[in-house]
Amino acid sequence: MNKTNKQPKSAKSAKPKPGQSRAIISVFMLLGFATLLVTGLLSYGMRYSSLLSAIHTIFGLTFIAFGVFHLRNNLRPIGMYLKQVVARRWFIVGLMMVPITILGVMLGLPPFQTVTDLGYALKELRPIDRKATQVLTTRYDVQGRAVSIEVKAGDQYAGPGAEVFGIRLTTVPQMAIWVEDVEGKYLETLYVTKKGATGTYFAELFSGDEEIRRPEALPHWSHQRGVTAPDGLYVPSKALPLADAVTGATPLHNYNLNTTLKSKADTVIVKMEVNRSFDYNATYTKTAFPDDPVYSGSGNTAQPSLIYSGEVDLTGNNRYTILDLVGRGHHSGQHGEIINDLTGVTTAKQLVDRVIVDRGYL
Repeated sequence: MNKTNKQPKSAKSAKPKPGQSRAIISVFMLLGFATLLVTGLLSYGMRYSSLLSAIHTIFGLTFIAFGVFHLRNNLRPIGMYLKQVVARRWFIVGLMMVPITILGVMLGLPPFQTVTDLGYALKELRPIDRKATQVLTTRYDVQGRAVSIEVKAGDQYAGPGAEVFGIRLTTVPQMAIWVEDVEGKYLETLYVTKKGATGTYFAELFSGDEEIRRPEALPHWSHQRGVTAPDGLYVPSKALPLADAVTGATPLHNYNLNTTLKSKADTVIVKMEVNRSFDYNATYTKTAFPDDPVYSGSGNTAQPSLIYSGEVDLTGNNRYTILDLVGRGHHSGQHGEIINDLTGVTTAKQLVDRVIVDRGYL
């Protein structure tokens, strides 16, 4: 009896069935979401890490790719959901939240700015890496002379700041770098830390709707600039902030500022004003000026701002100029004059080790 030879079964296709495909995509999306959640939270509370950023970006792109397949596999159920009145309402609400969130972050409106400020505060809980050097670039859209300014952080660049929920934060200085002519007339601002440029301070997290004003932070720069806010102070406000082209977050350690001078003068004066809150000492105690509503009231300036200055010859043979410490600002910002008497100023002199202008780095 002849047996019919059975044909060997062909190897099963490796292509997953529709149900399996959904399961595989769902699992990968779950893993991707978990990774994005962890790296997102770490990025929010930690200082910038190129490795962490790369991981977050790669998994973000992967999540988007699998999300496209997930959407394709579920178009019919999603369409059925959107036929329900309640689902359509929430869909519309979700769509509206996207531009609202983007505008809120761009304009620094609460609660979006509050969330951003809290992230900066969490980043400041970690020790400062004094060996690293950060590169900042401002006024990239300005035509003129390229200069680089090196700021070397001193031993007191970072120190104890405000106490929040029993945790003592680390605080770093507010700074402004600008240019004057040889007669001392203000010409242009090259860089200002974000808080000083926008009038947005961490204390506003606990002040409700009240805007915190800090005339004592950088009084010499703000008076030299000569722009008065609606409240009469020579300090940028949320309503009248400086342009983004000259602002940036406070560097957490040494930094090089690459910027452009618009002035056509052959010789200019470059100045830097620096001030760190909460650096009290034996002279500048919290109650040193009990009748001063700023110093012993809402302010935390402690030791006053310090001003560094140097004459930069933009056409001569001397490429580098070291800025010298020339005085301090008023302890509560009542005026913008340079006070040469540094009696009582101690650790504030160690906020920066050196400031060097390089007028030929390109």
